[in-house]
Amino acid sequence: MILVGAMTVLLLSACSVKKTAVNIVGDTLAGSGGVYASDDDPELVREAIPFGLKTYEGLLEVSPEHEGILLAAAGGFTAYAYMLQDDADQLDETDLVQARKLRVRARKLYLRGRDYALRGLEVEHPRFTAVLETDRNSALAMTTEDDVSFLYWAGASWAGALSASKDDLDLIAELPTAGALVGRVLELDETYDLGAAHEFFISYEGSRPGGSAERAREHYRRALEISDGQRASVHLALAESVTIQEQNLAEFKALIAAALAVDPDKEPNLRLANIIAQRRARWLQTRIPDLFLEAEYTEEAQ
Repeated sequence: MILVGAMTVLLLSACSVKKTAVNIVGDTLAGSGGVYASDDDPELVREAIPFGLKTYEGLLEVSPEHEGILLAAAGGFTAYAYMLQDDADQLDETDLVQARKLRVRARKLYLRGRDYALRGLEVEHPRFTAVLETDRNSALAMTTEDDVSFLYWAGASWAGALSASKDDLDLIAELPTAGALVGRVLELDETYDLGAAHEFFISYEGSRPGGSAERAREHYRRALEISDGQRASVHLALAESVTIQEQNLAEFKALIAAALAVDPDKEPNLRLANIIAQRRARWLQTRIPDLFLEAEYTEEAQ
């Protein structure tokens, strides 16, 4: 019995040492997100992200409540899903089958990111997800400013899954919950990540049934103020969610020009995001004849 007891102590100590080591590594990795965000090579980052994501998941097997790793996984899966969805959009005209496959994959990755964000919220607020399903307001009332990052990624990834799978009735029904999560970010810290939550609501209000173009424009103006005009994607959010619906070609062109005018090097932590947004802006320029009737008439007249 003494031998068994001694072995048990040794095993527990070994597990504790392993978890401590994982936490130290996790702290380092979770704090290295700026290495990706400041990179100027989207393809390099795209190739590196899957390895990083699986590394996070391996670490979470050992330390399942490490908030830094959970946050890194939530943001990482969401960002990677967006890259795949962006690829799918640009493949629609040339390879519809592959575009559909990418969207299915993007949807799954968005939901994986959402689940890691919700797990992060549950570390400080046990049963948060269960309460969210039955009493959204009570669940959100639990949260504080310390939860802003998890709230943002949970809502953004949830909405992203819907954008990649617009015929999923379950996700459509859950969209208000995604909006409420990011809405809580606005209540707690509207300046989070240079106005990311306001940018979210440009698309949310401009695209959803019952949304308001006027409110979308209000969020656009506020996002520009908070970011000091350094987020190229803010302009694209308004261009794609509102201006196309309104068939305002002049404003669309102005917004694309504004996105392209952003200097990616001015704000290093937004460099990668701005480069990706500007690549999408150039692609959107090529699609003007397909998106605007006015452009079609102009081409016919010529």
